[in-house]
Amino acid sequence: MIAPVVVGAVLGAACLPSPPAPGVGVADPFRPPAPEATQLNADAKVVYRQGKWDDARAKYRAAEEADPEFLAPRLNIACSFVRQERFDEAVAEVRGLLDRAYMPWSREVLEAADLGALKVQPQMAEVKRALAKAAEAWGAGLEDAVIFVGRLREPLHIPPASSGRFILNLHQEVFAYLPQTGRFRQLTAEDGHVLAVARSSDRRRLLVVTAQTLIKGDKTGLDGVAVRELTLSTMSLSPPASVPGPLEVLQVHQTLPGLVLEVNDGQTKRWFALGNNGTLVPARSAERDLVLASLSPSGANFVQYRSIGGPCGVVAGDSGGAGRRGAPRVIEVRAGRQVRTLGIPFGAGLAGIPLPR
Repeated sequence: MIAPVVVGAVLGAACLPSPPAPGVGVADPFRPPAPEATQLNADAKVVYRQGKWDDARAKYRAAEEADPEFLAPRLNIACSFVRQERFDEAVAEVRGLLDRAYMPWSREVLEAADLGALKVQPQMAEVKRALAKAAEAWGAGLEDAVIFVGRLREPLHIPPASSGRFILNLHQEVFAYLPQTGRFRQLTAEDGHVLAVARSSDRRRLLVVTAQTLIKGDKTGLDGVAVRELTLSTMSLSPPASVPGPLEVLQVHQTLPGLVLEVNDGQTKRWFALGNNGTLVPARSAERDLVLASLSPSGANFVQYRSIGGPCGVVAGDSGGAGRRGAPRVIEVRAGRQVRTLGIPFGAGLAGIPLPR
């Protein structure tokens, strides 16, 4: 049953706009780049490897023009300037990239090998200031956002009749959808290993659950499970806390002190809270408290409609994903009579998504 919609002060055209209104974030992180843009970017890489920096930049600029939402060329342009030791121009490109999409590009900026020479230059101080400023802008105004796990592209499917250990290659991250602008912000860059997410009652922090491996056979479970806390205002992540496994069930409960993990390996049920410096500390039983997310070897639980609130009076809930042959789970966002579906074509869920089979 759909929860009643609370009609707020801002309804109508100001909510769930299509196309998206101006604002921080991207129009659609799940849309693949235009083929022309990806081809131009690939052509530019060939010229780049030949050290023809001006020619490469011209092709990268053409790729940007072919699809302004395709941001990879801008990082490549920054790299080309670094290769020429034109560090001020490289910083300008990095700053523009971070302003457009702090996540996932902040990680790319810090890890790109061809930006390495920039890190020992005086201009790196400006990059660090740009990172902090962009993080603050990216994490601002998310109090009324729809937070969810979304799949960016087709996952690696696991043979249904097989047994053994299978690497989870799911291409899943945490996203925010802002009803008033219709824009998205990617909130994690965990190499696609996010399985579940839960939000604290103060709406300022997220608990992010990742896993590396699915074990199938006589005993089925998830292994390589870890949890991290994301502070939205600063986009800062705590160190990952490893969860003993393999696990049959992991649930996140909302309690008065904070979020509590229920960990079940099929024999023993234990309770933990996330401590400092990537540690789990024992917690009291939260069995009677609200379950925000439940994770098993089948994936994350289905979430019924819940109130998101805010001036748009938004409610959101999972939809579809009824079976192996069915369409993937998606999210319906409602504001009055307006409806927006999130997660097409590969799937999305408020707590997470079923694992591919």
